[in-house]
Amino acid sequence: MADAKPKLSHDAGLLELLDFIDAETGDGHISVGDVINLLGPRSLIPLLLLPCLAMVSPLSAVPGVPSVLSAIVVLVAVQLLVGQKRLWLPRFLLQRSLHADRVSAMVERLRPVLRRVDHVLRKRLVMFTDWPGNLPALCVFCAVSFFMPAIEFVPFLTSILASAMAVFAVALFVRDGVLMLAGYTLVGIGVVLIAQAVSAVT
Repeated sequence: MADAKPKLSHDAGLLELLDFIDAETGDGHISVGDVINLLGPRSLIPLLLLPCLAMVSPLSAVPGVPSVLSAIVVLVAVQLLVGQKRLWLPRFLLQRSLHADRVSAMVERLRPVLRRVDHVLRKRLVMFTDWPGNLPALCVFCAVSFFMPAIEFVPFLTSILASAMAVFAVALFVRDGVLMLAGYTLVGIGVVLIAQAVSAVT
């Protein structure tokens, strides 16, 4: 009899999600399609969360990875915007994979931060995390991901906007409206920096 397919618990937290993906990677490679198969029906929000967390981890320094992460984020965000229940991604993204060492490095880099915040995150002010209150955040995902290649030459700005998306993604995952408001604050800082950069060159 074949072993039962491992499952992520319905009320999994951030660390449990990352540890689950890390464990299932083993010592080989894991593709985007593998992650979707592991997460099953719950893959929309986690697959928005994982690339956003990767953008603020060492994975973002790997050539080509930021572009793939941004493509995944914008495609997932658009599907959430239109109310899609089942995730769809093009085959070339589904087949993109990472070696276990890179996945483990991301998890270990994020673990101290997530361990400190995991216990304070909770379900609250869900009017900001649930439809339609999450529409502004989903639009930010689409806009930032689409323009990310054009703003990568401003590292500080890129870090702020990537951090804002990570905050939004965590907030959506745990349904924490207070964290959503923190994400909007980071977006506001990013908009101010963009305005200053534009005024400096005009």
